Amino acid sequence: MAKTPRDHLFDTIRELGELDLKMFKDKLNNFQPRPGYNRIKWGELEIADVVEITRLLVSYYKEDYAVEVAGKVLEDMDKKNLAHNLFQATGKAPGGTQQTPEPTSSTRTRVTGVAAPMPREYRPGSARAGHSGRVTRRDEIDLR
Repeated sequence: MAKTPRDHLFDTIRELGELDLKMFKDKLNNFQPRPGYNRIKWGELEIADVVEITRLLVSYYKEDYAVEVAGKVLEDMDKKNLAHNLFQATGKAPGGTQQTPEPTSSTRTRVTGVAAPMPREYRPGSARAGHSGRVTRRDEIDLR
């Protein structure tokens, strides 16, 4: 069964040590969320363990935005590698956009019947193949 964003949040937060977890809670408490969302109250965060922090993130921000919030908090803590791994594992990018996965041989084979772009030198109305496009004496045309 594939992991959910909530699972990835839990796994990421669980990787923090005791001091980093305290810092994560503090930064999360001071994080200014988007309009329409509320901050997580310190009273809820202060005694929360990893499971409870994950639950709070998802209940306050829903899964997709919770990933973004956790990633930004981790980046603020200079835990950019954890943030990057979280974004990569969930397919999310900062700003709430989906990351486009790298094409694989299986995704390339699904796209059929699509012609590759024609090289410029072979396009109608363009300079001849191998020609720089500059007019030389030999190429000049008498316009009289």
